[in-house]
Amino acid sequence: MKTRESEFFIDKAIVKYTSLSIKEKTIINLTLAMTVVVFIIGSLYNFGEVVGEFLYYSTH
Repeated sequence: MKTRESEFFIDKAIVKYTSLSIKEKTIINLTLAMTVVVFIIGSLYNFGEVVGEFLYYSTH
C-alpha cells in the first residue's frame, strides 16, 4: 500500500505555512523563537543552580 505525500501531517502544515502572509509568518517565527529562548534561559538557570549547589557542598 503506497501512501501519497499529501497525506502526511507535516506536508499539510508546510502548505498552510507557505500560504500565509509575510506578517503572519513573522508572528509565528517570533513566537517560536521567543519560546525557544525562554526554554534555553530556563535550562541555563537550572544548570547554574546545579553547579552552584555542587560547588557549595563540595567546599563545605
